[in-house]
Amino acid sequence: MSSRDYYEILGVSKDATEDQIKSAFRKKAMQYHPDRNKEPGAEEKFKEVNQAYEVLSDPQKRRNYDQFGPEGVEGSFGGAGFNPFDIFNQFFGGSGRSGGVHFEDSFDGGFEDIFTSFFTGSSRRSGFSRQKETNLIISISLTFVESIVGVKKTIEYKIEKDCKTCGGTGSDNSENSIITCSKCNGSGVEITQKRTIMGIIQSQNVCSKCHGEGKEILKKCVTCKGRKVEEERVEIDVEIPGGVTNDEHLKVSGKGSIINGKTGDLYINIKVHPSKIFSRKGNDIYVILKVDPILAIVGGEATIPSPYGMKSIKLKPGTKNGDIITVPSHGVKTSKRFGSNGDLFAVVEYTSPKKFNQADLKILSKFAQETNEEIEKYLKEARKEMG
Repeated sequence: MSSRDYYEILGVSKDATEDQIKSAFRKKAMQYHPDRNKEPGAEEKFKEVNQAYEVLSDPQKRRNYDQFGPEGVEGSFGGAGFNPFDIFNQFFGGSGRSGGVHFEDSFDGGFEDIFTSFFTGSSRRSGFSRQKETNLIISISLTFVESIVGVKKTIEYKIEKDCKTCGGTGSDNSENSIITCSKCNGSGVEITQKRTIMGIIQSQNVCSKCHGEGKEILKKCVTCKGRKVEEERVEIDVEIPGGVTNDEHLKVSGKGSIINGKTGDLYINIKVHPSKIFSRKGNDIYVILKVDPILAIVGGEATIPSPYGMKSIKLKPGTKNGDIITVPSHGVKTSKRFGSNGDLFAVVEYTSPKKFNQADLKILSKFAQETNEEIEKYLKEARKEMG
């Protein structure tokens, strides 16, 4: 059991509400889950977070902890039998989704919603067994332009499938190759008792030897070495729709692992590389329109970059630095799930004038000597204020 303060582990105050504790646990558990976080020490932090939540989410345990400290809840975890994944799976459990091979709507809640679905729907041999999950999540990178116009990607990844040699039993399928677990006698759980200042506390935890299966494999399969599954590298072509955003998640049904005869789904986490040219606000796209100040004064043709290619426009004479030029329907082309079509907004930015020879400067100097009404008005206000 962790010696650290449980409130500190979850990052909440001692008067935190039940909802605040639940929200803090949700974030911390996903942050340190060993399937997602491969940094050294992440698994230990994951266990601490689950221990803290088990105590602080239970009103009686929380009162004991607040009054007596760690000693007041010392027997709550059943020693070595404590399995943090049970708390995690109970918290994130729900009904899985299934269907044909197609894209589903994105998860509006981001990566947290993936976990709600990711840790559900496994085929369990007992109420305490923690089996491998069939759903998979991978990340792919898109350029900014690809995210706007859409792109077809070939994705290669690994899945797990029931071992063909043993049929998913993990054994060599000979007589007595699988026996009843010697530690839990087939129940899948361990019952432990511990004496505390509050009396004898009894707890029930997943069996640390069979992990809830209730069975032990004595003679392991020569192919999967008792893992029950084999790895297989697969490759699929996926159409990424235009308009996806960074950290959006798309679902491809029926392309996950195949375990205990059940096929999971594949979740694709979209990562969009920032653009040096474009920025996006909703379905609208913004771009800088570099303009020579002479061209802005006299007017003429200018070229605007867009995700759909270069766009030529006519600049009006006297176009100012900072003016915004709208190019309709050159933002995000949308389907119903993205709302209305976006526009492209080009912000005029004067560049340094090109180099002029003496003859050019002589001609331009005549225009520079002409009275500028805007400058004169500004100077008049300044003289008035200065007295």
